[in-house]
Amino acid sequence: MATDTATWSCTLDTECPKCKHDFDMLEEQDFWDGNEFEICEHHTERTRSVDAVCPECNHEFKVDLSY
Repeated sequence: MATDTATWSCTLDTECPKCKHDFDMLEEQDFWDGNEFEICEHHTERTRSVDAVCPECNHEFKVDLSY
């Protein structure tokens, strides 16, 4: 008997504190470069003060990851 497939879909949403643009950090091409945490990891040393860059205004800021 064949089974259907279920596909995970994850986002890491934030808002730029400067221009208020909402964006998914996972869509940034270099997001995983230098980041050593796993998907859905949160409230750990590695997921505090993660670098974020707004794709709209290029503002650089820090975020704590939450699930």
